[in-house]
Amino acid sequence: MLDLLLHLPAFVKIATAFTAILVMYRLGAWLGVAIAVNAVILTLWAGAGGEGLLHVVKSLAAPENYLLFLVIMALELFSEGLRKTGKMEETVSALKTWVNDKRLILAGLPALIGLLPMPGGALFSAPLVESADDDKSLAPDHKVAINYWFRHLWEYWWPLYPGVILAIQYSGLSAPVFIALQLPFTVAAVVGGYFFILRKVHAHPRAGGRGRLSVTSALQLLLPIGIVVLSAMVSPHLFAMAGVRASLTSLWAMLAGLSAALIVVFWESPVAVVSSLKLFLDRKTWQMLAVVVGVQVFAGALTSQAGDATTLIAAMRDEFLHYGIPIVLMAMVIPFISGAVTGVAFGFVGASFPLVFALLGPHPSMGTVAAYTALAYGFGYAGMMLSPLHLCFVVSSQYFQARIHRVYRYITAPVVMIMAAAVAMAAVYYGVMR
Repeated sequence: MLDLLLHLPAFVKIATAFTAILVMYRLGAWLGVAIAVNAVILTLWAGAGGEGLLHVVKSLAAPENYLLFLVIMALELFSEGLRKTGKMEETVSALKTWVNDKRLILAGLPALIGLLPMPGGALFSAPLVESADDDKSLAPDHKVAINYWFRHLWEYWWPLYPGVILAIQYSGLSAPVFIALQLPFTVAAVVGGYFFILRKVHAHPRAGGRGRLSVTSALQLLLPIGIVVLSAMVSPHLFAMAGVRASLTSLWAMLAGLSAALIVVFWESPVAVVSSLKLFLDRKTWQMLAVVVGVQVFAGALTSQAGDATTLIAAMRDEFLHYGIPIVLMAMVIPFISGAVTGVAFGFVGASFPLVFALLGPHPSMGTVAAYTALAYGFGYAGMMLSPLHLCFVVSSQYFQARIHRVYRYITAPVVMIMAAAVAMAAVYYGVMR
């Protein structure tokens, strides 16, 4: 029996680990603890042994991981500072004088922040969504869905996202062509988000009609956010010129931008520093940070190996090849599973795109490349959006104190629309461009 368990396929082991995480979470365990515990079990189950566990521990010390932890801490302090100094309410109030529809505010704020690639960026927009729900008419899981879904409207094609950059590289398409081909995904996401998430929200138009928004006031209110955005766009190049490793430039840029923005936030209200720092005495804060560590441990488990043994991700891909699954089905299934397992676009692109495009042969037609790009990216993204390990999903749920399983009733239908759009786009591209 033990021998049978040890030699189960990699995808069965990974699926079992996911199920165990959700069960532990439903039973009341901290999500971060549930993820970390099952990551350790998965490492041992994969046969990596002590060497694999050592790999997992070492992965936590990687600069990418501890910088991510610092960025998340800075994001939490930044959000708390905006609340304590009143800037959060001022920003939302200013927008309300200009926008006459609550739904536009709720969806527009996370969509705006979504233009900024940042780890756990939904934590940045969650307080804005909370403030926009001034009459407290929305359930916590509904607010999670709004914040989470509309935060991710642009990652299908926005060239600042690492996953998009990597997809362009693997597909061989030029950036303008890739962007043009992927834009329909955003249209599908907006339509799906409106019909299945936003439509039931009452508009609550202002009695006095739409007011005027002072450009000067808006700039002053949005200055801290603007600093972070500007740093994310410009600073990576500066850090690269200074010799910082490419994989670290975005994290350092975020940390630098958040540090500068915190100075601006607290400059006029230095007394708010002490009250804002109290958030690190809150149990909810450490539950969220525990998730960050848990996700990192799980990622380390998926890439751990003993000696010359293959990683779990690579083993799963080999198993699908061995079972003779058709290429078109593999282009859907492998990215979807990779997205669900990694919870990040960079992860599903890196894990699945090399295999998908290698299977197309040495000289695929333009239509074939375009079709498989849409298919693989759409299904990978669907898996990522449903992943309980997606950091934005997790931090949104933690912030609004919602149970993750209840959010699925809002986001499942829009995700199905994304997959349907991927199939339709692939069929059109293959038929028209071949």
